Amino acid sequence: MTEKRVFVTGSTGCIGHHAVGILLNEGCKVFGFSRKPPEDLSSEYKHLEGDLSDEDSIFSALRKSSPTHILHLGALQTPDCRDFPLKGMEVNVLGTAHLFKACLELDLSLERFVFASSSAVNGPRSLYGPEGVRTEDPYQPFNLYGYWKIAGEGMAQAFHQESQVPTVSLRLATTYGPGRDRGFTAAMTSAIKAVAKGEPYEIPYRGKENYHFSYDVGEGFARATLDPFSGYGVFNLLGETREVDEFTSLLSEEAEAVGLQKISLQYANGAKETPFIYDLNWESTLLRFPKMPRTELRQGIRISLNYFLKNEG
Repeated sequence: MTEKRVFVTGSTGCIGHHAVGILLNEGCKVFGFSRKPPEDLSSEYKHLEGDLSDEDSIFSALRKSSPTHILHLGALQTPDCRDFPLKGMEVNVLGTAHLFKACLELDLSLERFVFASSSAVNGPRSLYGPEGVRTEDPYQPFNLYGYWKIAGEGMAQAFHQESQVPTVSLRLATTYGPGRDRGFTAAMTSAIKAVAKGEPYEIPYRGKENYHFSYDVGEGFARATLDPFSGYGVFNLLGETREVDEFTSLLSEEAEAVGLQKISLQYANGAKETPFIYDLNWESTLLRFPKMPRTELRQGIRISLNYFLKNEG
């Protein structure tokens, strides 16, 4: 059996941390590419220091690792892209281009390339049909981050056409749970943490979100990296659409179930309707990757609350 050598950009982030754990459990040799090493190192994990904006460091890391699979998670998130747009373009667009270019020029024996895209490529829910937002539906991003993810998907398709390496672009919306502590959409994780600590929290927006449990996101990307697949495809990660009010209601119920009495969640003054995309349709995803998990929202909140009670409460 050929050894699977997986090169993971953004390996120390929330999704990267969970995905690396799954890949290691599957017997892969993992090469993490990021600016800083993880806190816990496995004998099957090798850290390769580098930056996506530095083309030379990408080439060097790929030569050292000779990967059979690449999972490209590294990117600046929405708040950083908004505040530092040129840096965001340098990392999210040029960094992705550097990575694809290196894969082609080094003539790696790749079996899979997975690109982390986003539902930010889509527009308002009203544009789409009753079946939900499908991956073939029109692009209409509301910020630069979304346009840059469109560029990444285009480069992924072009890479597959030139190399014939099976390539996947996997979109996700709002991630919550252990490890998800940065970015505007980390608000619901912050709410769970606050409840665990007995502290008040103001939710910065209203409306609907498409929620993905952080453990599911990591495993979803791992499945897209390892499970059988050919060709090129864009898929929505499995999740669940709910109102923010429903999320907080479930959180309050789970908190009361474990004896927490001091629960103070309310909307911030001027909280507006969230612009985030919801109702992602993942029928085609399950057809191609039937082992991808989907944790129900109540269960994910319960697991997250117990985690934060143990580690931060």
